[in-house]
Amino acid sequence: MTSIFSWIRGQARWPLPVLFLYFAPLLLMEGCCHAAPSGPESDSCSTLVQSRFFGFFLSSSVFPTIPCSWTLQNPDPRRYTIFIKVTKPTEKCVPSQLRTFQYDSFLETTRTYLGMESFNEVVRLCDASAPVAFLEAGKQFLQMRKGPPRAGTAITDGNGDFKTEYLVVGKRNPSMAACQMLCQWLEDCLASSTSNRPCGIMQTPCMCWEPPPQLS
Repeated sequence: MTSIFSWIRGQARWPLPVLFLYFAPLLLMEGCCHAAPSGPESDSCSTLVQSRFFGFFLSSSVFPTIPCSWTLQNPDPRRYTIFIKVTKPTEKCVPSQLRTFQYDSFLETTRTYLGMESFNEVVRLCDASAPVAFLEAGKQFLQMRKGPPRAGTAITDGNGDFKTEYLVVGKRNPSMAACQMLCQWLEDCLASSTSNRPCGIMQTPCMCWEPPPQLS
């Protein structure tokens, strides 16, 4: 950046609007790269999702390098709950490369998370016995972070691509479309639940089953 400034100083006749148009995209690009409260492991590759109530992404697009992070912000934890569906990779999965957790806030001064809770035991990305994992998160942020594999783990070719879908559902009067999708998630979650791998969805604001008919 110093070389650019010194080069422009030599062009004394450039008007101020032209300089602004030149530097504005650079400032915007620099701001977006550090938007997410992602911590020291992923400052250079982070994605922060705000004001979105549903969506999905493929890991190959969100985690192009290592380390990278994806963070979803809950607009108001008192009013909304985050639900996540992770479709696991079918091959080339590297254990302990992805960490998933929720937290209340992140302190830039001390680089620490407040109220952090791990979801690693629920996701189990490389556990092929359950091809899909479901989560329920009630804190301010939910984050997925891809980092280097554990020491001693062989690095295989490929990136072990997986798909993540998310819903941000209101605790009161949720929409019909959100409830239809969430109820299907809950049904699939309970169907694949075992004692060693419990369902990651504990409760929903939706009435997912019709009440039994009353006897006359």
